[in-house]
Amino acid sequence: MASTLLERTRESHEEIERLERAICADFRNEAVTHKERLAQNHRVRSMLDDMANKSKRLRAVYEDADGVRKEEIEALGGGSNVFSAFYDRLKETRDYHKQFAGYHAPLSDEFLRQYRDGKPPEFSGEEASGRYLDLHAHHRAFQNASFGSKDCEYIAYLSVVGDFDPIPREKKFTKAYEEYLSGLVGYLRGFHARVKPLVFLDTVTRKAEEEFETRWASGSIPGWEDKGLVAVKSNVVDLEAFDSAVEMETAVGMDKIKEALASMGLKQGGTPTQRRDRLWSTRGKSVGEIDKKLFAKGAVTGADDADAKKKEERAKGVARAESLAQTLLEHLRQQLEATKGNVEKKATLSLAELEAEAEEDDDWVEEEAEDEEEEIYNPLKLPMGWDGKPIPYWLYKLHGLNLEFTCEICGNYSYWGRRAYERHFKEFRHQHGMRCLNIPNTKAFAEVTTIADALALQKALDARKVGQWKRETDEECEDADGNVYNKKTYEDLRRQGLI
Repeated sequence: MASTLLERTRESHEEIERLERAICADFRNEAVTHKERLAQNHRVRSMLDDMANKSKRLRAVYEDADGVRKEEIEALGGGSNVFSAFYDRLKETRDYHKQFAGYHAPLSDEFLRQYRDGKPPEFSGEEASGRYLDLHAHHRAFQNASFGSKDCEYIAYLSVVGDFDPIPREKKFTKAYEEYLSGLVGYLRGFHARVKPLVFLDTVTRKAEEEFETRWASGSIPGWEDKGLVAVKSNVVDLEAFDSAVEMETAVGMDKIKEALASMGLKQGGTPTQRRDRLWSTRGKSVGEIDKKLFAKGAVTGADDADAKKKEERAKGVARAESLAQTLLEHLRQQLEATKGNVEKKATLSLAELEAEAEEDDDWVEEEAEDEEEEIYNPLKLPMGWDGKPIPYWLYKLHGLNLEFTCEICGNYSYWGRRAYERHFKEFRHQHGMRCLNIPNTKAFAEVTTIADALALQKALDARKVGQWKRETDEECEDADGNVYNKKTYEDLRRQGLI
């Protein structure tokens, strides 16, 4: 508490600087777990809000709409009687401190305690400290409403929660749908504020509102191209393509006729014949020419009605709520996808596994905070061992890993160490190179690594016919007793009648 306006101004500047230093110090202490990071963000948001409020008050002081600041500055000057003004101010200061003798400027720790001891945000068990969305209540409302589906499971609802296009137009003007949208948007707003306190939601919604107004004016919002006015011509069935109602019914079927009635905002009840005739009666007519009794309750006809403007505003409000819900879901895309995965995982885990996982979640750390590895010092470029560290230098020399062997047949690939070099002759890379040269990869070509040497050796073997397959000596035959002979021996024994 300060005695003068100028002192209160100075005090506000000091507190703003304190908060700035506190925010910098808080961010220097990097939070590790999810809960710590969330608590840190809320502390910083609380400090930022206080800074904004103090800055607003300071701006009002400097604008000096009531002239109090100017009067106080003039009073400090004292005019012609400077000493009298000084002693008057000194007396006021002493009287003030006598009245508030126990008041003192709070120390840094005391000043920041209110932010450290702040109440953490509350989450339901399903939300798991802000990792997942809890849309069960909205899912139940969607199942029980006329615009929803009773067969829609929770996992399927999470995939379509932001898709409002399939919902019929006439059902969007019901009070139940407006309440559903209002509840969904309210929950997403609150969840966003709890999970992302440093993202200013007002800025997000203001930008979304501006984009919505632009798209609404241009008629580019999906499902609301007509700005809430039902189209005269059905986009489901082309009535002009048929000559009679019977022909239309035979060609498209009753399901398409009912869908066309819904798209135009017409009543869908009655017998199949009545529905067919109701749709056919709109052929070639404008909105004003269609009998108003044919429209469903709540449908906006777009005719010269006194309530047309009011109904259009209502349609705009519904479309605005849908657009805002989609914007919030897009900003919470990470949490929505995590919720889908969590629901699928829960369906496969037992109760004990779920409890164990809940305990592990308390110390959950984001991957980027724990997976960062320090750079390993390895100036000699030694190979890595099983523990992810360079192997000892003596072991490196023992295995001859400092010796490089290059194989031209393998595309000048380098092998380090004698062991790797000898092993590579049986590996795919060397075998593929030999096949490309049309040379068999036999023992005769061991230690041959250049293309010229391999071709020369193959030519020499062909000249000596060494290594070629011979039918008489290489083909094997087996007698009735299981004895194996080469072809020449087998034929000799068979001719002698010994086998």
